[in-house]
Amino acid sequence: MIKSNYYNIIDFGLSKIRVAIFDSDLNVCFSESISNSAIQNSENTFVNLKNLIKKAEKKISSHIEDVILIFDSKKTLVIDVSLQKQLDDNADFAKVYESLSQEIYQIINDNYIDYEIVHTIFNKGIFDEKTFDTLPINVKYLRQIKIDYKIICFPKKNLQYIKKNFNKNSLNISKIFCTSFLKTQTYINKLNLNKVSFLDIGHERSSAIIYDNKKLKYIRSINIGSNNITKDISKIFKIDLEDAEKIKKSFNKSETEFSYNNNDQINLSIKDIIKKNISIDLLKQVILYRVQEIIDLCFKESEINNLKLDDTELFLIGDGSIMFNNNSFYLNDKFGFKSINCFEEKDIQICNSGISYLIKNFDTPKISNKNRGLFERFFNLFDK
Repeated sequence: MIKSNYYNIIDFGLSKIRVAIFDSDLNVCFSESISNSAIQNSENTFVNLKNLIKKAEKKISSHIEDVILIFDSKKTLVIDVSLQKQLDDNADFAKVYESLSQEIYQIINDNYIDYEIVHTIFNKGIFDEKTFDTLPINVKYLRQIKIDYKIICFPKKNLQYIKKNFNKNSLNISKIFCTSFLKTQTYINKLNLNKVSFLDIGHERSSAIIYDNKKLKYIRSINIGSNNITKDISKIFKIDLEDAEKIKKSFNKSETEFSYNNNDQINLSIKDIIKKNISIDLLKQVILYRVQEIIDLCFKESEINNLKLDDTELFLIGDGSIMFNNNSFYLNDKFGFKSINCFEEKDIQICNSGISYLIKNFDTPKISNKNRGLFERFFNLFDK
């Protein structure tokens, strides 16, 4: 339960912090973001957060205490878990399912002591020999149950560090969600495609997410992102990181072509690049090769051999993919994607994915604080 008349959403990224406040009717009361410098330290990041919160509080004339945090970790761990129970007599479905939830948490705590569960996603269930793709709400009794889950975990140290610094700023984190997962859950409904893959390129992290018939099939995160492109530009052209970041971002508003083949045609005019005598063609090659590496590592062949991607459309999302929105690019697509496109995101859209997910899966401020039944209590522990 959120202890406020507002939903306070914070998308806590390394390169950008987004804050959005929604009222109980889901109207946007405040929405603003602030970019972090590529070379700033974490202390400045929390100063930026504090300044945004102050602006939000002034706008809504209310103190912000409880917040819903969405973010991505470059050390995200995804675990596939399958649990089953064979019972002698018909048993109460709610109680059996609750015991499975406790068993999952125990498995993670015993075997992945450095990680904490963020999402427990119901993938498939077999109840008395009947298969369900979503968790049924009309099953009351059963004798046999088998459920496949996907568990998304973040490092405990990562979460503890964030919670500590949020508490220093008088902010209590009510819920923590994985941004990449939440965003793509929203986007697949808009795209209305059976098979969709996403590549979310962040600052120092990239994530591949694959869906089949709107069911999550695969998530993989690596600790390489758009900041690695900045470092490549800095190293190869012998310029400082700040200038390299400016040059990289200049592609966000350009219309040029990315290709492994040399192209003498230059459609880009950037004073900073020309002044530094930087080859446009070499610059494009540097960007392209790093993005190629990100795709190859995220969609690791050894892990997706059982998934056919040749009829899957790939969408690039995240701030690190903005440079491709208005530019042509040609990758060595060894995965055989049906197409590769850019999905343009807006800050409020990202924050809205957090509120949409919360309403769909958890209690809202409009629900009274009455005693809930057993089934309702444990049902909200799991993602649909």
